[in-house]
Amino acid sequence: MSNTPRWQPDEARVVVVAGKAARDQALRFGLYWNRNRRSFRPSRWMAFYSNGVIDTLAEIDGPPEDDVIIAARTELSDLAEDLRGRNVDPASPHTLVRLKNVTQLGPVVNDKTDRLGRSTAWAQSQRYTTVEKLRSAKLTSEL
Repeated sequence: MSNTPRWQPDEARVVVVAGKAARDQALRFGLYWNRNRRSFRPSRWMAFYSNGVIDTLAEIDGPPEDDVIIAARTELSDLAEDLRGRNVDPASPHTLVRLKNVTQLGPVVNDKTDRLGRSTAWAQSQRYTTVEKLRSAKLTSEL
């Protein structure tokens, strides 16, 4: 059960999170987990940025759940095993986001550079955009 008060998602907002493992787990399990009590702006969508591209989009299926002990939930046993293989403790509390309609998109290629013109990460934690921009963009500068 969620303890996120009054989750009323913006229907157009996409939270873009970073990480290859996060993307892979979304595709495999339809779930996203992160440190406990991580805050998100209420969003209808979640996208995944990894290796310089955004290539996966999912619909958020309800409010984030805080204080989830993944190892204690039978329905999350496959995710718990995957986390152990990544040296993450599934017995400690996490925030869990359930996803549906996880699909490939784009890709939207990162074209962000630093002041010296070197490529730099577009997202290291999370960023926000709209689903309309994400579906039509070819480059992160269009978001």
